[in-house]
Amino acid sequence: MNDPLSQIEIKSKYISSIRLSFEIEVEGDIIFIEFSNLPIEKQPWCGFHHSKKYGSGSYPLYAVEGGLNASPTQIAESLCKEIKAGPPKNVSNIKKNYVDLKIPSFIKQSLVSLNYPEQTSKVERLNGCVLFADLREFSSWSLLAQPEQVTEVYEVISERVVQMAQDYPYDYWKLLGDGIMLIWHCDDSISDTVDFAIAAAFELHKKYWYYQKDSFFKVPSGFGIGICGGPFSKYTSRTYYESVLLKDYIGPIINMAARLQTEAQPGEVFVNRFIQKNSRYHEYTFSCISDELQKRIISTKGFSKNESEIYKVTSKYFTSDWNNFITI
Repeated sequence: MNDPLSQIEIKSKYISSIRLSFEIEVEGDIIFIEFSNLPIEKQPWCGFHHSKKYGSGSYPLYAVEGGLNASPTQIAESLCKEIKAGPPKNVSNIKKNYVDLKIPSFIKQSLVSLNYPEQTSKVERLNGCVLFADLREFSSWSLLAQPEQVTEVYEVISERVVQMAQDYPYDYWKLLGDGIMLIWHCDDSISDTVDFAIAAAFELHKKYWYYQKDSFFKVPSGFGIGICGGPFSKYTSRTYYESVLLKDYIGPIINMAARLQTEAQPGEVFVNRFIQKNSRYHEYTFSCISDELQKRIISTKGFSKNESEIYKVTSKYFTSDWNNFITI
C-alpha cells in the first residue's frame, strides 16, 4: 500500500490525518509544524506551525530547497526564513503518516479534559493572577424571570468566556453558575499578565453593559469582580478515571479573589497589593479602599489577614459610574 492513510475513514472533526510533522529548535523557542497534505508538482509546502514566540499560522513555502523531495531540515530552514526566526538549531521528533486527536485548547484549559497526550497526577507551584466575577442579583432574578430569559443571560456569560479565550488568552477557566473564574500563569512578564487580567475584567464589564443597554427585558445589574495575584498550586489528577484529567487550583489568593469580588459593586474591580504593585498600564489608576473594607474583609472566611491593602481599579475609559462608559 503506497498511502498508509488512504483506507482510513475519519468521522470526527477532532481527528485529523497528518502526513508529516516535526519540531524546530530556534533561538529561545520551539516551533511545531505539521502538514495535513504533501505538495504535488508546482505546489508549495503548506503546513500549520505554532510556537510561543512566533505565534501560529500557515505560510506557503515556495522556495524550499529540494522541492517535493525536501527533507524536514530543508523545510525548517525555509519556514524560519519566512517568519524571521533565525537559522534552525535542530529538527527533531519527526513523524510521518499518522492520525491525531485534536482537543480544542478551550477544553484543555477547563476543569475536565481528555488525558491526551497522557499525563500523570502532579502538583505545580506557580505565580499568576486569578479573577472571580459574579453577576449581581442573578439568583433572585432568575426565580422571577422567564426560563428563556435566564437561558439568554447565561449564554451571554458563557459566550464571553469563550471569546475571552481569544482576546485575553487565559490558562484556566471555570463557570460557576452566574459566576466566572479565570486564571493566568505568570510565565514571562508579571506586569503583562497583571494588566491582561485587569483588561479582561473591564472588557467583561463593557460587554455586559452593552448587552444590558440593548436588552428588551430587565436583567441583573452587572458583575462585581475581584482579582488577586501571587503564588498558588495547580493540581492535575487522573486518579478518578485514567482517560480524563481533573485540574484545579488551590491557595490563599484563590480564596481571597473569590471573597473580594463579593465586596465589589456592579462595574467595580477590586484587587490586592500584588496586582496594584505590578500593573504598568498608564490608563489604570488604583485607590486604596482598605479602611472602608477592613472590618468586613478581615472577618470573612478565606481572606488572609496578611493582605491588608485592597485597591479599587479605575480605567481611563471606564469611570467609577460604570453606566457612563465612554467609547472611543
